[in-house]
Amino acid sequence: MNLKVKDSDKKARKKDAIIESAVIIFSTYGYNGTRLEQITDELNMTDKSIYYYFNSKGDLFIEAILSIQQQLNQLIKTINSKDCDYLTKITKYTNHAMSINGLTLLMQLPKSLADFSRYQEIKDHEDTQYKSWAGWFRKGQLEGSIIQGDPSEQRNFLFGSLFYLHQWYTIKDNESYAHIQPFVENMIDRMYSTQYNKIL
Repeated sequence: MNLKVKDSDKKARKKDAIIESAVIIFSTYGYNGTRLEQITDELNMTDKSIYYYFNSKGDLFIEAILSIQQQLNQLIKTINSKDCDYLTKITKYTNHAMSINGLTLLMQLPKSLADFSRYQEIKDHEDTQYKSWAGWFRKGQLEGSIIQGDPSEQRNFLFGSLFYLHQWYTIKDNESYAHIQPFVENMIDRMYSTQYNKIL
């Protein structure tokens, strides 16, 4: 491996480390309440060095959001490959998505960043992910695992509920989510399962 490749790998790892740190700090203090030095302090970097990788706090925030969305995109792809009914797919997706650090940042995208070059990329990911969720509800109704109703409304209600639960419990990792995971699974069954509603 030549020196240029090694240097490139090192820079990529440093950039990823900055984004990971930023997700945690932004999640704790919000976009407006976060100072770049809080992020660099966690990584023992100088304040100025962060500008080698990012032009501004706004650029870094957008990269943090995109990193979360990329995890969700991969999760959707994985769940779609599972051989199970669609209620189970939604539950599996929920169990994994709830443990992603920074999930609530997706509901805190400042409008002031709308002019940034990659802002539209975030909105495109958001639209695609929403369509995937609505598709699961629609297909679940056709196969019989999910009760009838407007798929988009079902998606939005569950989506919002999960975000507020995530924020309420200040979930930061798999361990902290574990204690409410059974509650969330039961909530999904009560709201959407045809089997649960038949028992009632």
